Amino acid sequence: MVFDSGLVSDLLASAALLAAAVGAWVLACRLRADARLPLRFAAMLLAAPAAATLLDLADAVFLLVLPLAAVCLMLAALARFGRPLNGFSASLVLALVLAGGLAALLGASAMLALGPAALAALVTVAAALHGRTAMASLAGLALLAACLAFAGGGGSPGVLLFCAAALLGLARAGAPPPARSALAVEQPPAHLRHRLIDGAR
Repeated sequence: MVFDSGLVSDLLASAALLAAAVGAWVLACRLRADARLPLRFAAMLLAAPAAATLLDLADAVFLLVLPLAAVCLMLAALARFGRPLNGFSASLVLALVLAGGLAALLGASAMLALGPAALAALVTVAAALHGRTAMASLAGLALLAACLAFAGGGGSPGVLLFCAAALLGLARAGAPPPARSALAVEQPPAHLRHRLIDGAR
């Protein structure tokens, strides 16, 4: 029996990206809608090349999905750490990026897809720096590294892992603390508790 290390690395990287997509979806529940929706959309998009890797279709799927996912992550970063785009502007950017990805998929230059994706990654880094969030900055750099790695070697396991790091990094960056339950009893400060106890005596 021949041990195919390349297949094993593809399987592990695909599993890591799928797990990151699920984790980002769950972690996004704490975010506002303007950041939660694009982050979850990016998670769904990046689950596609993770599955397509097993069918040897990762290159074609990445050309279409990577720029869209990068723009969605950019929109989430702008909503959290900068100035969010309005609905019309976000829709226009997504439409233009989709057109570039389709053109690249149909045989035009791959830079029509990778160029906007890399630009979106840089905007993500800038928004994270504006919000002074190191983890989100690293997530943007991981997204940029995914674009460069794909340009150099196609849909390799490294691209999948960089995308997983970008997803989880942006989902976890600056996550707000869990909200207190509505049934929780508000406790008075310590000095007031002592006074109440003394008064009851």
